[in-house]
Order: sequence, then C-alpha cells, then structure tokens
Amino acid sequence: MDHNESSEDALASRIMKYATSKGSSDLPPFPGDDVESLPSDYEYEEGLEEEEEVEEISEMDLLQHLDASMPPILLAQELFNEDVDSSAFKVLTSDHANELFHQGYTTLENVLDLSVIQSVREWGTEMFKTGQMDKASGKHNEEDDPFREGNARGDYTIWVSPGSKFLEQSQALKACVDWFSKQLHEDLAKVVHLHGQAEYQLAYYPPDSSHYERHRDSFPTSDREDKDQRRVTAIVYFNPNWKQGDGGELRIFDKGMGDEEEKQIDIAPKAGRCVIFLSGVMDHAVMPSFNERIALTSWYR
Repeated sequence: MDHNESSEDALASRIMKYATSKGSSDLPPFPGDDVESLPSDYEYEEGLEEEEEVEEISEMDLLQHLDASMPPILLAQELFNEDVDSSAFKVLTSDHANELFHQGYTTLENVLDLSVIQSVREWGTEMFKTGQMDKASGKHNEEDDPFREGNARGDYTIWVSPGSKFLEQSQALKACVDWFSKQLHEDLAKVVHLHGQAEYQLAYYPPDSSHYERHRDSFPTSDREDKDQRRVTAIVYFNPNWKQGDGGELRIFDKGMGDEEEKQIDIAPKAGRCVIFLSGVMDHAVMPSFNERIALTSWYR
C-alpha cells in the first residue's frame, strides 16, 4: 500500500462507512479527520419526524468493526520507515524494532538506575499522599480525552511534560522524562514516522485492587499526515521488589493478523522495565493492584 493513503481508506472515511452501514439517513456533521473532536460514543439519529432515536456506538464496538475491515497492525505497519539503520540506535536494538513491527509490542529491561527508580517512586508516593495527584476517573475530561469511560480506571495521575514545574521538584523524574523525550523518542522516530509530539504522565495505583479496564490509546490509522492519533505508547515502571501476587500486570490483548485466536500476555510491572507498543493496535488493561504501583507513560504522535 502506498504511504499516501487514499481518502477512501482514511480513518474518518472508515468510521463514516460504519455509521452509514448501521442504516442512518440523517447523520450529524462529521468532525473530519480530527478524531479529538469525536464524542465519547459516536452518535447519530434516526427515526420519524415526530420521534427521534439515538443509537450509541461504543468505542470498543467501533474498534471491533474497524479491526474486522483491516487488521490494525497492517495499518500501523504503513507508518514504519524503510531502511532503518539500527546501528544508530541509542536504547533500542534491531530485535526491538522487528518485534514492534511484527507483533505490535516489545519490552526493554533495566532502562533506569535503581537509585533513580527509588527516588521517583518516593516522589510519586508523596505527591499522592499530599493530594497533588488527580484521580483519573474523577477528573475525566471528555473534551481532552473523549474515548475513555470516566469510571474505567482507579489510578491517580499527574502530567509531567518537559517544562513542567514538577520536574523542578525531582531531578530523578526529570532524568526519566529526558530519557523518554530524547534517547527513546529519537530511536522510535527512526523506526516509525512521528511528528515530534509527545505527552508524559506519571500514574499511581493504590494497593486497593485499583485497575484500568481494557482500552486502546488511539484509533488505528496509516495516514502519515495525521497528527491527532497517538502512534506509539511507552511505559516505564517504578516498582522495586515486585513479586507475584502484587498484581498490577499490564495485560496485552494480541489479536495478531485477525484470523487467529486472541492471546493475552501479562507483563509484570517490574522496576526499570519499559514496555513499548503501537497505540492504535494493542488493546490493553492494568490488572488489579495489591501493592503500590507507579508508572510513567509517554504517548508519541
């Protein structure tokens, strides 16, 4: 497939085809390729003039339909660059790049020093205990994050992008964000076509079986010009001495090429481990946590 995807295959067109196939004759104005402007559940109206009915299409239903028309990993592979020189990598290897291309996810081990990990964990725990983190479900903003159900998660979060005042409070956290925004970002940009935009969020899961239900970080697309969809997700964990039974595993739902049985892969949130996956491809969830769980996530566009 040519990288310049035709309008017939664009994400907006694919969603419109799905809505039309549901039998609507009076769709609301479509917001275009800016998926940020889509409502949480894509709605349209149908019925007689005297009576209107609204049929809601959930995010997961829409994703299932899009996946059925084209396996999302095939779309995402169109975003990968050709002739990648792995010798120029700073933190990735050729194996990591190949795993990301063929299966949609990969893991790195021991990406941060233990002293940095412990310092960030202590800072994050203190931020939670002093009420400086927002409860993700309680602070859910449909305008900023229209694809999430407000009660789907039990973590507390804080945004820590470069330039944030919080990075002045913790040099260890700043070092982590620098690693995300420089070494890792530069390597990923050699592998996947990125626009240089990224978001960084520290999350704290209390040890009360807090979790995050199955979801996906973006819609699948192969449009290289699309700057709205997240393309790659990367997570680093700050949980020294994690042991079986602590919970908090990242569960990845691997659908493969669509014609095989879905596999569930549980990845333990061990300190210094980095999980990288294609944002528009991999459904994932955080399993119930029975010990304090801290992670730093970056989304690259």
